Amino acid sequence: MTWMVLLIAVLILAGLALLAIELLTPIFGLFLGVGLASMAGAVVLTFVKVSPTAGVVLTVVLLAAVPAYLYTLPRVLPRWPLTARFFLAGAPTDTAGTGTPEAAGLEALVGRTGTAETVLRPSGAVRIDGRRLVATAESGMIDKGAAVEVVRSSGMNVVVRVVPRDG
Repeated sequence: MTWMVLLIAVLILAGLALLAIELLTPIFGLFLGVGLASMAGAVVLTFVKVSPTAGVVLTVVLLAAVPAYLYTLPRVLPRWPLTARFFLAGAPTDTAGTGTPEAAGLEALVGRTGTAETVLRPSGAVRIDGRRLVATAESGMIDKGAAVEVVRSSGMNVVVRVVPRDG
């Protein structure tokens, strides 16, 4: 009887360990399935070899403890030195232009005027403040040499429209 209780405890601990491994290295439910099967085996052994009452108690305990364990584990594992390397660091708070720093600078060009260096059908190149930039026409086609104004930036592009000529 003592060795059976020890076997049941080992099955439950192995199941919990396999659930933790699944959280650290998701293998599409392989460790999850084996871990749950291990705990189910422990419950069946408890019903058959120990007593039905102990089986019911173990089932109720596992139904309450496993969800709490799975809720707590992702919050605790990133703090442990051994498992911290499996988790990403916190997300940056200011993400504007971090992936492409040049894109953040294009916002400052809104409202500026320049010249179309190529025909924009609808995309091409413009020169604004001495910089050659990839641009997209807001609507239609823009001829080479036309005066353009930056309406907005979109990623690494600027969106431009033709500036009406005075006179």
